[in-house]
Amino acid sequence: MRWRRTLWLSLLLGAAGCAAEKANGRPWIHNLTIKGVKGVSAKDLKSKIALEKTSWIPLSPKHYLDPFEVDLDKKRIEAYYAAHGYFFARVTNAEVNLVKGGKAADVHLVIDEGPPTKINELNVDGLDPIGPAAQKLHRRLKLKLPKGSIFDHARYLEQKGLLETKLKNLGFAWADVQGEVDVDRDAKSADVRFKIDPGPKARIGHVYIRGFDVIDPKLILEHAAIKEGATFDPQTLEDVRGRIYNLGVFSSVKVEYERDPSEPDLADVIITVHEGKFRELRLGGGFNFESTRYDVHLAGQYTKHSFLGGLRTLKLRLEPGWVFLVNPESIGAPTGGPTNGPSLKAEATFTQPDFIAPWYDLKWIVGYDVGIDYAYQYHGPRTTLGVTRPLWHNRINLGLSYNFNFLLFFNTVPAFQDDPHAAGQLYGYTNPYRVAWLQEDFSIDLRDKPLAPHKGAYFGTSLEEGALYFGGSFDYEKLLPEARFYIPITKYVTFATRGMFGQIFSQGDLGSPVTRRFYMGGPDSHRGFNYNRLSLQVPIGFPGAPNLPIGGDQMLLLSGELRINIVKLYGNWFGITTFLDAGDVAAPSTNANLLAVLAPSVTNPGGICGNGQMPKLESSVQFSELHTAVGGGLRYKTVIGTIRADVGVRLNRTTPCEPNGLPNPDPNSRVAFHISIGESF
Repeated sequence: MRWRRTLWLSLLLGAAGCAAEKANGRPWIHNLTIKGVKGVSAKDLKSKIALEKTSWIPLSPKHYLDPFEVDLDKKRIEAYYAAHGYFFARVTNAEVNLVKGGKAADVHLVIDEGPPTKINELNVDGLDPIGPAAQKLHRRLKLKLPKGSIFDHARYLEQKGLLETKLKNLGFAWADVQGEVDVDRDAKSADVRFKIDPGPKARIGHVYIRGFDVIDPKLILEHAAIKEGATFDPQTLEDVRGRIYNLGVFSSVKVEYERDPSEPDLADVIITVHEGKFRELRLGGGFNFESTRYDVHLAGQYTKHSFLGGLRTLKLRLEPGWVFLVNPESIGAPTGGPTNGPSLKAEATFTQPDFIAPWYDLKWIVGYDVGIDYAYQYHGPRTTLGVTRPLWHNRINLGLSYNFNFLLFFNTVPAFQDDPHAAGQLYGYTNPYRVAWLQEDFSIDLRDKPLAPHKGAYFGTSLEEGALYFGGSFDYEKLLPEARFYIPITKYVTFATRGMFGQIFSQGDLGSPVTRRFYMGGPDSHRGFNYNRLSLQVPIGFPGAPNLPIGGDQMLLLSGELRINIVKLYGNWFGITTFLDAGDVAAPSTNANLLAVLAPSVTNPGGICGNGQMPKLESSVQFSELHTAVGGGLRYKTVIGTIRADVGVRLNRTTPCEPNGLPNPDPNSRVAFHISIGESF
């Protein structure tokens, strides 16, 4: 989605124009202070009243003072305190002072909290029939609502709801939890009692499908994969809802249960679906701008659900465009090389759910690509045929696929043409170009929200095996494991960290294929570099042109960032991020002397390091010499994803070569800027 820059500006300007509140002669609130707050959260208290300080952030709407709201907020504050156990709290003073020539106002509130009401006794009746889990639940309630703690009505309701949820998770589908609170205002104490009726332990009864029209209900039932007579479990019902919704055919899916009138221990399951549009056409376009290249493109996508009947889906996508390489020195160079050209992504995707057996989904992709890169232009077909299988409440995903890519290169730089055999070993380049591989994917997703995680972890790995007998020209194996962790510091602050390691093992006369090598740099990678610029770089073949990144066979990326939500703008969080990225891509694991053989054929008398000497080549990552960058960015969370802008500043390795002879990519380029949609990881 490369129209991100235009979208970011239009969201801010459009929201500012639409959401502005009229002054009508009222002053805007310059400052809001509440003194005397000790026993409750001042930030939470402010969020529960109508008075609101105007944000300092540019384009933010002004919040105007309504005199009647001051008196109403006094009552809201006292009610808030009562809900948190402070029944004697009072607002003793409310003062409004005009500032900035009467155009703005400062509001000052003073609170006397008074003594809190504390829990005197906790009684739980009715847990014994559920068996061994009763003691554990009882102990948990005593920990969450301990004797002597301040009575908080919200915490009491939360524990009441959690107790009912835990009983249902144990199989008691009709568990009922009633609560009573006796408050003695004079003694400033509260007695809490829970009365529990667990009811019978339930089993799954009949399963009914409702709301269908075109789709055969037998197919829905088959994909739900829920068995009559199984032990009742709310998580099972949620898994059913997720599996059916993920088919992409239904705009909404609801899974409920009700008591079977004939057998009280049976829970009949009702699956209600609402079929979406079976034909869908989407049109759009956008652009992408970076320091070394930019492009404009159109996009069109046609989707046909229930293709050939059943739950099959056919998706057709066409994305034509034009790409410009920002390289003035090479334009019109007699030695050739790409400067600008067309791009095209044409793709057809066929999806067959329940392939072979339930939950096994088959996906077949056929595409044709036209494009331009730093060293060449290309065109050719590709295909992917794969099967995926989710496990353990869709937290684990397994995948197996066959992939084939055929390309014809043209307008290639001299560095690739002077010695085709050597270029195949060093650059992984052949013309025509064929690469075919098997790929196995495995992931465990334990995050709370995959698009914007606040806590949890993610583990994944990808394996590739490229071979001549699969139809390609390259023999290689590729391994790429990854781990991510998300640690909540506070409700509004998250520490996120990621580690990735990659290794390619190549065999035969050719090196690893150029399109499957490791490159780093960009908004979702090492943010100290522009897109794919972090790797070994060699002269491109004509004077004045920037060096060419050729990728590598080993990589390491370590990232950590602090994500802070600051304020809500128009209902969405606006925040900032600070980050640290460290990583490197090692040189291709080919003959270390090969670059020296190619050096006389490139017009760069000074060599890569600018000192007439060839650099030191390392085919493994130098852990003590990782490229390190720090930076920060802005975040705005919207319904289409988190819009972000990042600036990364490199801290080391910015000269052409290190003292030990190790070459550096993009020397003297210390700052990189990125705009994108979605979190970096």
